Amino acid sequence: MAGAEVQEIYCKTLLNRIDIPSFPFQWTLNPYRGCRHACRYCYARPTHEFLGLDAGREFDQRIFAKVNAPEVLRQELRRPKWKNEAIAIGTASDPYEPAEMEYRLTRRILQVLCEF
Repeated sequence: MAGAEVQEIYCKTLLNRIDIPSFPFQWTLNPYRGCRHACRYCYARPTHEFLGLDAGREFDQRIFAKVNAPEVLRQELRRPKWKNEAIAIGTASDPYEPAEMEYRLTRRILQVLCEF
């Protein structure tokens, strides 16, 4: 969707633990918050409310790019307690949303994952 504002943010962590036995993965990560595709039925819209934003139009007009995501992921994967478990990428936002053309976060995250 044209005209969206992309705000660069820094994350402290990137991996999110999922404890749902029926899921084929134990971790998720999302390089972006919000999504320009503007799907009305998107289950991830309420995540913007945690930022004090609207889950409607602001979800597809205010995109947050976690610019340090690849570096943070590398640090998390280097921890001795990391067990090489499955990671799902983009469970709350499209990892190839239009901001990816500029930020290339998903590509860089995949490169980091290849190191491990």
